Amino acid sequence: MYVGPSLALEPHRNAVATVAIALGTPFLLSFGEVFTSRRIALIPPNTRHHLRGTGPMAFVYLDALGDDYQAILATDLEVAYEQVDDVAGWDVARWCEALGVPSRAAGDPRVAKAVRRLDARPQEFEHLADLAAVVGLSPSRFHALFRREVGMPFRRYRLWRRMAVVMRWVATGRSLTDAAHEAGFASSAHLSTTFRDMFGLPPSRLLHLNPTIV
Repeated sequence: MYVGPSLALEPHRNAVATVAIALGTPFLLSFGEVFTSRRIALIPPNTRHHLRGTGPMAFVYLDALGDDYQAILATDLEVAYEQVDDVAGWDVARWCEALGVPSRAAGDPRVAKAVRRLDARPQEFEHLADLAAVVGLSPSRFHALFRREVGMPFRRYRLWRRMAVVMRWVATGRSLTDAAHEAGFASSAHLSTTFRDMFGLPPSRLLHLNPTIV
């Protein structure tokens, strides 16, 4: 979950489903040419969109393995938003409860084990075969199971988790060079290009915003 300024985001696509929440004034959201005013919105995974906001916002990034995307599709987000007594004061657990996003276990425990290993150290698993070996599966079988359980290819999910490493390091005041090295990028320039494609802004902008990232 990110809580902070709405940022001047460029059109981009996230690897996982995102719930965008206005903590003050509504924001504008477009999935094409037309912008609509929203207080809360679900942005599907890997969907190009453009968000414009002027006030503080929260972005809840759904865990690809542990949060039920299908459940939130059936939730009336505006009704959920109306029921929140203190929009700016809620944490990620309370928002997920309000949005009807239950915690769930992965259908295949081998995938769950692999994903949590990848979550912890994404920079260590450059190749799918490296992670498949951890759970004793062939690369082809693991690829099929991973995509079925997580909802996206291994490379895309690994990149998402590497970005989480970057966000944590930036949030604690580390340099982009250190963050790039820790997340396994060849350089800070490579990191910046990839980060902009996924989040719609360069990581250097986060250095001056002091956001809350959990």
